[in-house]
Amino acid sequence: METNLMRFLEMSMHTFVLTGVWRSASAMVANSTMNEPLALLQTLEPLAIPATMLAMIGSVAATHIGIREWRKFRRAINKGSGNLPPPITESPLSTNPHDRLIADLQNQIIELHKEKAALNRIIAEKSVILRQDPLTGIANRLAYEEQLQQEFLRWKRFGNPLTLLIWDIDRFKQINDRYGHAVGDQALRGIAQHLAAQLRITDFVARYGGEEFVMLLPGADVKAALQLADEIRGQVAETGFSVGENRFPVTISCGLARFETGDAPQDVFNRADQALYQAKRQGRNCCRAA
Repeated sequence: METNLMRFLEMSMHTFVLTGVWRSASAMVANSTMNEPLALLQTLEPLAIPATMLAMIGSVAATHIGIREWRKFRRAINKGSGNLPPPITESPLSTNPHDRLIADLQNQIIELHKEKAALNRIIAEKSVILRQDPLTGIANRLAYEEQLQQEFLRWKRFGNPLTLLIWDIDRFKQINDRYGHAVGDQALRGIAQHLAAQLRITDFVARYGGEEFVMLLPGADVKAALQLADEIRGQVAETGFSVGENRFPVTISCGLARFETGDAPQDVFNRADQALYQAKRQGRNCCRAA
């Protein structure tokens, strides 16, 4: 009877692990077309043995073997990995094969939880890096695309105003040609930080590419967004930027558009881009609304 039970426990553990691997592989195939590079790493989650499965094995072991320590371990698992008991180095009944099996299972599960926590930390760190522009320190285009989708869905659901702004540094190529790329990089960093400093906690700014930046202003209509944009533009023109003891003039232009009924995100972006083009044609250092 006990030999059969031991085989049952061992087969159960193998079955749950194989099931987790199968679920992980299935999730990887299903998510193969996702834009998020780290999405595949998140499929490691199924490799962790479910607490309900552990409870089932624990119940059988406790009923047929009578090991009290298993019940304590099962309660710790159900409370979360932060309350895991310390690994067992030596079973209280080291001559009993059942005790050794339970101790081995407990230690293996503890190690799985530790590895899962370590992988979650790595995923979180890599996720931050992937969404940050390395030059300016603000969000990058990947982060913008994700934020745009979130704000678009929120706008469709609640109908609150949402305005998109596109910024461009005027004559940026001339800055690079005249003062050098190092000064151009400094200008990008300075303007990025200035844009970020003017926003509310609910607003969003990212470097779109090159010398272009994008903003999302939830809850702001065109009038309020245009007023804010013109204030930012004036501050940049007045301040310029400094490298060491040298101060260089710089101006920026902006085009903006609001989300309207029937819009897709690309529709709004195209209108804001056209408004930016108008600002450039009308002399730069100005903001225009679609």
